[in-house]
Amino acid sequence: MIILVGASASGKTEVAKQLVMNFGYKKCITTTTRTPRQGEEDGVSYHFVSKEEFKKLKMDNAFVESATYQNEYYGTQKKDLITKGIIILEPNGANALIDYLKEKALVVLIYSPKRLRKERMIKRGDQLAKIKPRLKKDDRLFAKKNLTKVDLYLVNKNEPLESLAAKIDNFYQECKTS
Repeated sequence: MIILVGASASGKTEVAKQLVMNFGYKKCITTTTRTPRQGEEDGVSYHFVSKEEFKKLKMDNAFVESATYQNEYYGTQKKDLITKGIIILEPNGANALIDYLKEKALVVLIYSPKRLRKERMIKRGDQLAKIKPRLKKDDRLFAKKNLTKVDLYLVNKNEPLESLAAKIDNFYQECKTS
């Protein structure tokens, strides 16, 4: 299973889409208590559950990892881990999954320069007042030292997404055969 890790606007979500569309990977569907955004579908984008349902799942030991972000719960259920799967996590979640999956976890850290991430955040419509603190927080949170392991470190300086996805797929295939 491929675990993608990277700061906001590093390109990880778009690279994941390329891996699913062009290389036959399956998106690991995670669980959240937040309200679906326009265009999101239950069971496709996330498993959308109530906070009570989430707490029950947690008590039943259904999650490999879980976290709280902006007063909403997010987690990865054991039942949703799949072969040739791809998941996007922050370092704590990635480390929990690494502990659970052991050598079956392939961790890809995508780095993109702060200036470029800021430009992307502005372009996608993020609020300017929230960008600067988010960039600062992400620099600390997504530091390489915060991950138990990094199998592939990619620098995304506006490289075509298809090229980044191909590098990840090539690396995955090499790891599978060795």
